[in-house]
Amino acid sequence: MEEPKNKFRLLYVTEKMIEYVNNVLPDFPKKEVVLKQNIERNQYELIETIYAYIINDNKRIKEKYMKEFLIKLSMCNYYMEISYHRKYINSHKLKCISKMFIELRKLAYGIIRGMQDVLSKND
Repeated sequence: MEEPKNKFRLLYVTEKMIEYVNNVLPDFPKKEVVLKQNIERNQYELIETIYAYIINDNKRIKEKYMKEFLIKLSMCNYYMEISYHRKYINSHKLKCISKMFIELRKLAYGIIRGMQDVLSKND
């Protein structure tokens, strides 16, 4: 699937990561309902924070949502590490997911850095 030109890149990469993780979730045992639900809820919250960032005009509020996105991304990373240690996903899947997390983290920090540059020029 090719990235649309008019779509916010952070949103696109997040959707790709969610799609990959959702393909892994059916392999989880039935006893791990809570972990699965936490992963799914966290994924939707990632998308929610991106949309909140997009629709807000205030730079400081936008920065808050990007930081919130990073926190949720860290939690998603934590859930995947737990899944790996409990042997619900293998090392290859963890590496693929981790690469997506790294890309998302870089994009988010780049956005934050860009906003801080704009805010410092306005002060």
